[in-house]
Amino acid sequence: MRRVHVIALMLAALADAACWAQSLDGLPLYQGNNDQFGEIRIWGNETMLQMLTAWELGIHEHQRGLRFSDVLPSGAAAIGALYTGVADLGLMGHHSWPMETLAFHEVYGYDPLEIIVATGAYDVPAKMPANVIYVNKQNPISKLTLPQLDGIFSSQRTGGWQATQWSTESARGADKNIRTWGQLGLQGEWANRPIHLYGYDLSANSFCLSMQRMAFQGGDLWNPTLNEFALNEVGMLFRPGPRPPQGCETIIAALAKDPYGIAYTAPQCARKSSDVKPLALAANAGAPYVEPTKENMANRTYPLVESIYVYINRAPGKPVEPKLKAFLTYILSRQGQEGVLQDGGYLPLTPEVAREELKKLQ
Repeated sequence: MRRVHVIALMLAALADAACWAQSLDGLPLYQGNNDQFGEIRIWGNETMLQMLTAWELGIHEHQRGLRFSDVLPSGAAAIGALYTGVADLGLMGHHSWPMETLAFHEVYGYDPLEIIVATGAYDVPAKMPANVIYVNKQNPISKLTLPQLDGIFSSQRTGGWQATQWSTESARGADKNIRTWGQLGLQGEWANRPIHLYGYDLSANSFCLSMQRMAFQGGDLWNPTLNEFALNEVGMLFRPGPRPPQGCETIIAALAKDPYGIAYTAPQCARKSSDVKPLALAANAGAPYVEPTKENMANRTYPLVESIYVYINRAPGKPVEPKLKAFLTYILSRQGQEGVLQDGGYLPLTPEVAREELKKLQ
């Protein structure tokens, strides 16, 4: 019954997918020959059921000997299932958190192999949209670089985490802190105004950890003036009555009242407000500024674009298990990325990224 229901959802999503004309022509076709057999145990994110089912049904046309056992309580279970040996593949809607990778490393002495299998959603809740930077519509600023974003939201530091390794290369002093709008070039009444920060709570949630990884170069020291909002109120999904506001809704509501504010948040809630505006971002001062549009998420030019990941236990220098290699090769093929497109939320990979990920399987 589960697969019948998911197939119906996939067909219903085709109309939405047709509205998005991302080409898959540059992706390789998968050509299996029914030479793989056995079960692949998958643990991970429940929001990926529709996409995962498309992959499993699709590869069955080429590898009829493969079977799948899916356990999808949450992406938070994926890495733990790998290092305890109950999963062959961990499916995650976000980059593995440092504490998850470290736990795997403590067991095996190396990190899990990471494969990017899709691009995060543009503005679909629960399907890992990117962080977008917003200001009040009264603010004249229109663009920022990632180093400026670092200076605004973070603080001086002695280094940062790169996976399970601490690196001093990302160290920076207090002279790089940006605390007033004048430091960003605004003049007149704006010059001495302090920057008011809004964002998600700094607990284990993917939005704040993505900022640390992408904008802070792995640093985890934040500007202490950040106004934090809970990502979601605990138990809200199971409480009777009207749904309480989500974290992104409360962030946007606060920013809409504050001309001197700036926020990082998911874009779906900002569409409801005419009092805020998104900023274009550049990777550095010499790079082009990129608007946070769906097209720029799909072509992966937006600097804070998110990815969807698969993790497997592959020791360095050892080959990927053949049945896993076949399945991952299918996911990264044109047919596999058609399954991403049919999901209607996540975005397919570009051919360039797919080719780079395929190299990891060799």
